[in-house]
Amino acid sequence: MNLTKISSHLRGQWLLNQALKDHTWLAVGGPCTLFYPADQDDLRFFLKSYQGPYHILGAGSNILVQDEGLPGVVIKLSKTFRHITILPGNRLEAEVGVPDRFLAQFCQQEGLSGLEFLYTIPGNIGGALAMNAGCYGTEISDVLEAAQVMDPEGNIHILNTRELHYTYRQCDLPKNWIFLKAIFKVRPQDSVEILNTMQSFALKRKETQPLQVKTGGSTFRNLENQGAWKLIDAVGGRGLTRGQAKFSEKHCNFLINMGQAKAQDLWELGQEVRRRVWIQKNILLTWEILRWGIFQDDLEFIETSFKN
Repeated sequence: MNLTKISSHLRGQWLLNQALKDHTWLAVGGPCTLFYPADQDDLRFFLKSYQGPYHILGAGSNILVQDEGLPGVVIKLSKTFRHITILPGNRLEAEVGVPDRFLAQFCQQEGLSGLEFLYTIPGNIGGALAMNAGCYGTEISDVLEAAQVMDPEGNIHILNTRELHYTYRQCDLPKNWIFLKAIFKVRPQDSVEILNTMQSFALKRKETQPLQVKTGGSTFRNLENQGAWKLIDAVGGRGLTRGQAKFSEKHCNFLINMGQAKAQDLWELGQEVRRRVWIQKNILLTWEILRWGIFQDDLEFIETSFKN
């Protein structure tokens, strides 16, 4: 079944030629076909009917999309996937479209502790699950009990944290499987104490990170015993620019689109910093921001660095 026929059977929104720059925090990315599933059944029908490539988009907070756009379909799980349910036994279920910050606020109002760290993480729960998002000493895998996922054939699976094989800023979910819901472990606590913790996290973020700018958050993963920003700073990356792309002076592991930067500008600037760190420190930084499209792979990058 071709896309035109498939779209005629869907209940969710089906939009053609949508600029991904309007759906990502870095404000870059070319055209795509965008699908907002109405619910799980709508998503299942699409997956069982469609055989082409697809990407899953949440809030778009940590994604760099190529300027040429993407083939296939971009599936956006947002407003129709935002239910939160308090479960017995100090547990809470949240769908993937729930914003991280909103879930932290919900828990605070209900006197449930454990998810305070989400208050300062941009994005939605789906992205947090996929990236094992974390800050201030806690990450998703510390508080997750299980996740509901859908495979490319539309089948539902419940995977516990161990089965997701979480490591630092990544999980081992099979390719093209889609997170739907998460069950988190929480504990009762005074709402005022929870609020104080959240506010302290917010203050730390305000003091150390660029806010109200076009950024994808941390660009490179931290090393086991060293922050990536220290390496970037040591090789002159703080404030480094290429066109309208820039490494933040406030926190030099944050790439910023200063206005009309292209994805290629941001990519090349990031690669330049990686090249410098590789040559001067013999350390290869790993991208934390996801890259969608055709970008230079690490093998070619390393070979180019040696030649230089």
